[in-house]
Amino acid sequence: MAKAPDPRIIEILRKYEEDPRDAMWDCHGVWVVYHKAIERIAARAGISFDMPEIVEAKSAEKIAVIVARGFMGDRSEWSFGEAAPNNNKNAYPYAMAEKRAKDRVVLKLVGLHGLAYSEEESDDFKGEPTAQKPTRHALKKDIGNVAKPDRWDEFERELLECTTILQLNKFKLAWSAIAEAQGWQDGELGWRTVAREEINKRQQVILNGLPDDDVFPGDRPSNGQHISTLQAG
Repeated sequence: MAKAPDPRIIEILRKYEEDPRDAMWDCHGVWVVYHKAIERIAARAGISFDMPEIVEAKSAEKIAVIVARGFMGDRSEWSFGEAAPNNNKNAYPYAMAEKRAKDRVVLKLVGLHGLAYSEEESDDFKGEPTAQKPTRHALKKDIGNVAKPDRWDEFERELLECTTILQLNKFKLAWSAIAEAQGWQDGELGWRTVAREEINKRQQVILNGLPDDDVFPGDRPSNGQHISTLQAG
């Protein structure tokens, strides 16, 4: 049976116009708030941020540590965000470190720190929601906990090696045949569907660069323009 959330979590989420049923889930007894919900809360609360500071940067080792400071009215909070191979499967450690730092700051400023965590805090928070009917987003994040089809890890590794549309098209043709031959399931949450979604996301990265979702609501401009940690690092 799912653990009931602390009433303070419900109260704070509703204060910032978030439906608790959509904004969070119970990950094995830990209440976790979606990153997008935290972004919306930051915007509604009027939270602003100074330029993040890079504390540690080891690009070759995919290690990034960033400190962020946020402001809400006359209050301010700061926090670290860390990304390294042992706690991050994302290919963009600087963006992940920034999101973790800023999410933690928002949770502190609105009073959720210690009661709930951001979904970006840890890859351990990618588990199955148990306190509510899982949304498509939640199920998509949890599909990695279902038995993976043969060669899925190879699929992910080779996908990240694609740096041009030509390479991606060749990859798509090859893996479509592999998926069909191995009987990967299709459908809304089948592995073939997930593979297509991952390929489409990779295509957008190749065409447009890394989506600038590390631009957080309230980021204070530097020289008139926001500078992401990727640009600064």
